[in-house]
Formats: sequence, C-alpha cells, structure tokens
Amino acid sequence: MALDVKIREYHPEDLEQVLELVKELESELEKKFTDVKIKSGINDYRNRYLNPENKYKTFVALVDNKAVGYLMGYPSLGAPEVDNMYDILPISSKWTPPEFFLQIAFVSKPYRNQGISKKLHKEIIKYVKKQGHKEVYACIAKWNIPEIKVIRSLKFKLKDLGYRYRLTLKL
Repeated sequence: MALDVKIREYHPEDLEQVLELVKELESELEKKFTDVKIKSGINDYRNRYLNPENKYKTFVALVDNKAVGYLMGYPSLGAPEVDNMYDILPISSKWTPPEFFLQIAFVSKPYRNQGISKKLHKEIIKYVKKQGHKEVYACIAKWNIPEIKVIRSLKFKLKDLGYRYRLTLKL
C-alpha cells in the first residue's frame, strides 16, 4: 500500500520534527563512521539552516502530518568557499545566481525506498526552475549509493571528482 506523502516548503512550526530527523541522521553517521567524531549540527539547523531569514530553502515530506524527510539547498554563487561565507544572499531583485546547490536530503529509515526522496527532489527542482536558476547540482560521497540513484533517475549528469560525484541538471 502506497503511503500518502505530502511534500511542501518548510514552515517554522516544523522545526522540532526536522531536528528529530537531524538527530536520526547524526546517529546513522556515528554508526557508519565509528572512528570519526560527528559534531552535532542541531544548533546550526536551529539557528542557521532553518532560519527563514537566511538563504536556505527546505522542503519537508509529511506522512500523517509527521515530518519523515527533508531536502535543503540554496542559491549558489558557484564556489563552496564563497557560499559558506554568507547566509543572506547579497543580490538585487534583478539578478538570480545561475546555480542552486542541493546541500542535503534525508528520509527517516522506516520511510525509505518508497519514493519520498525522489518526490522531495522533484519538488525542489520545480521551485528552482520557478526561481529562474539555470542549473541545480549536488556533490555526493560515492558511498551514498541510494542518493546517487535517486538523483541519477532525475537525469542529472554525473562527474567523478575522485572521492565524490558532482551531479548536475541543466534547466
């Protein structure tokens, strides 16, 4: 039986549910990388990424009004070192950065392999097109095969960067 999944833009009242998903993600990373100390991103999500005043755009996947996944990205100036220097996009209303970077996608384990990640990606691609960006891209570690499969299924072109891939969709 197919789940009734609703995809929509993040609302501030989603904060605590999304933070629970971040905790789940961090727990999975700690189990996967036992020799690496995972620094919690809860405060960054609370104060930076999910702050509606900042550049980040997040979509949530809901099942029975419960957040079961999210996808976050932002307009990119084309260089990660520059993108990391600002939170409020310094542009005029007459200019849209050509690129949009997909920073992270996560779906809670009980809801995986049911098309939720793909639905999140399709929704953010519609948003990116509407905003006037010319390209959407992601950089994904080679070990993240499920995410690579989702993005490749959406016709993103793959470029091998050594230990990760850059996946790009021209709009």
